[in-house]
Amino acid sequence: MKTIAFSAFALVLGTSAALATDYPATITDVAGRSVTIAKKPERIILQDGRDMLTVALLDRDNPYSHVVGWSSNFVKSDPGTAKLMDQAFGKAPPVMSLSEDGEVDLEAVIAAKPDVVVAQMRAQKSFQESGVEDKLKALDIPVVYLDVMEAPVEHTAESVEVLGKLMDREKEAGEYVSFYKQHIDHLNEVIAKQEAHPNVFIEAKAGNKGDGCCYTHGNMGFGKFIAALKGNNIGTKLLPGQTGSVSLETLLSSNPPDVYIMSGSQWTNPENSAAPLGYNVTPQQVSAALGKLAQRDGFPAMKAAQEGHVYGIYHQFYNHPYNIVGLEYFATFMYPDAFKDLDPAATYATLIKTFTKIPDAPVVLGASAPVTQ
Repeated sequence: MKTIAFSAFALVLGTSAALATDYPATITDVAGRSVTIAKKPERIILQDGRDMLTVALLDRDNPYSHVVGWSSNFVKSDPGTAKLMDQAFGKAPPVMSLSEDGEVDLEAVIAAKPDVVVAQMRAQKSFQESGVEDKLKALDIPVVYLDVMEAPVEHTAESVEVLGKLMDREKEAGEYVSFYKQHIDHLNEVIAKQEAHPNVFIEAKAGNKGDGCCYTHGNMGFGKFIAALKGNNIGTKLLPGQTGSVSLETLLSSNPPDVYIMSGSQWTNPENSAAPLGYNVTPQQVSAALGKLAQRDGFPAMKAAQEGHVYGIYHQFYNHPYNIVGLEYFATFMYPDAFKDLDPAATYATLIKTFTKIPDAPVVLGASAPVTQ
């Protein structure tokens, strides 16, 4: 299998115009706000700890070095990557009380004396309604919003560029954005030639709480992946909101998927039976877990199961700056003939080795479930 050729020439073109950030700098964040950064930030707080992976693209020698506080969600949702980063970069920054939706311990944030607070756009409503944004502004602590979940395909590259300018790492940001856009362009080019587009169901966190079924994403997260690849997301049609559960009976009776994708991770809750995708796991372990999930009551009768179109995907890609790898896995699941030469695992290896100093380790990020007999 082949990965997309990474053009050094394109990389040069994408970064040759990059200049060092002059402070004070006025930055337009992903929410469209004009934000003034007085000086190069030496003390950064991450409202969403998973943004450490974006920092890792920019401050490559040690992404921990300028982060003075972050939420616990990265360590909890992605312990394998967190452990690798701790081994490479030393003691992790202190965890702070920062929720995914924007609830914060404002006193603790102020006490950390940050130069800037970096937040995900989904936290903006809470930041504004609670007065956090205004209170920080009054203390000359700017808030800068990024987004890798609400509109991942549209906003991931922009988020990297915004953070790159904020941190005076525009060259590093430009390198990754060039790589990212090359891969997105390839996906779009191939999909534009497809005449048929599959019906897809994504079971998010499959097995996370035992054998229940079927929690899914509508017009957010993985649902955005399906839409970007021109698939028909069954969840969007069946859910009243952005996320929720759909019964297996409903899927079997009226909305049978052509492709069924289950997201998994190495969660530690006792009832977890999800496919343990991520670092330091074998393909055999992932396959065995996917096989058990595909044998739940009613699943063997599903068209996708009978035809061998049931797959597993690393759950964290739904909210991840390296989501181009997840998009490539989805493309191979949804259009296997058109993308038979695409190798998302090689894309990930190239990304990590070229744009970060996260250590190499065995990793499984996407897989096929055993075919139901």
